Amino acid sequence: MRRDFMDFYSKNTLAMEHSFIREILKVTKGVKGVISFAGGLPNPDTFPREIISEIFNEVIINEGSDVLQYGASEGDRQLIKAIKTFESVENIGDDELIITNGSTNGIYNYTRSMIDQDDIIITEAPGFPGSIAAMEACGAKLSGIDMDELGMIPELLDKELNALLGKKKPVKFIYLIPEFQNPSGRTMSLQRRRDIIKIAKKYDIPILEDQPYRELRYSGERIITLWELARTEFNDPEIVTICKSFSKILGPGLRLGFSSGAPSIIGQMVKWSQKSIVSPDCVTQRVAAHFIDRGYMHEHINRIIELYRPKRDAMLDALEQYMPDGVKWTKPEGGMFIWLMFDKAVDTDVLFDKAIENKIAFIPGSKFYSANNKKRNEVRLNFSYPTIDEIKKGVEILASLI
Repeated sequence: MRRDFMDFYSKNTLAMEHSFIREILKVTKGVKGVISFAGGLPNPDTFPREIISEIFNEVIINEGSDVLQYGASEGDRQLIKAIKTFESVENIGDDELIITNGSTNGIYNYTRSMIDQDDIIITEAPGFPGSIAAMEACGAKLSGIDMDELGMIPELLDKELNALLGKKKPVKFIYLIPEFQNPSGRTMSLQRRRDIIKIAKKYDIPILEDQPYRELRYSGERIITLWELARTEFNDPEIVTICKSFSKILGPGLRLGFSSGAPSIIGQMVKWSQKSIVSPDCVTQRVAAHFIDRGYMHEHINRIIELYRPKRDAMLDALEQYMPDGVKWTKPEGGMFIWLMFDKAVDTDVLFDKAIENKIAFIPGSKFYSANNKKRNEVRLNFSYPTIDEIKKGVEILASLI
């Protein structure tokens, strides 16, 4: 007799849906003949396999008695020191950093530290579904703020915060991806960053800054993070906490990232880390520390940029060549994604089915909005994973289906 545990599952578990992106990757990744623009997958050619394997071997042989033992929940001290050197931000204390199992783990622990059931988080619209899912799993309600080409629109943020707080709604923090945003590829301007921090300080609402793609800049000028801007220009090291990841640089399979913020906030995140993962992978942390300390990181990032820049340019050129009049798209300065915007008559959920029939995969825009704010005439395209030939062919086929 098959046992049914439905009555035992938590309400959060039953309400939770499987990730559309993770599900579509299962049926498209590596499938012969399918051109996938769907995932946010780094290209395997960027993985520093030889160097990483050599360092892994050295670490196990020479430091195994240390790194094969239980580690600190806040992370390996050598990696924390290496990160502080790599980030080149002055006056970061050890108690202002925590190593995480990828940036999503940091986002989850930050959210867990802040959120009670039905508390509100302000997000970008569209937003990254991985973070949205982690936040909703913690019981949060999300309020999406529209974006323009410079990022979240400050006037709309101010209006929404004023309305929610005026109704005594519990708004706990603002979540942003200011650099090469997922899914839109947009970058928040320096003035827009200042404006957002000013609004956050006006209402005394903290900011969680997610920066998984920051190092992948192919054109334009590097802009100071909100995290560093708050610490320097605003003299407020508490208002912004940052999450970063090594997934898009060293490889997502390493599951390694970090968060940095005020000691009081990081201390709460450490408590959740103690409960959920005990400690990050000690061996991987030490390997990453040596990778940085030996000077490999900057050269490696430059190689990734040289691989991805032509792919971005190829997709922008193909869109210009093949897409019909009326279709608009972003022109990202970095990252992995381009965001297409169609006339409202185009339902991209329907287009998705037609594209799959023609062995083209993408993520419909509706997957990047909360349930009460879906738009169905947008598309996210990834350019980091497919080849340049696949990009050209896939965009041409997609354009023909429009």
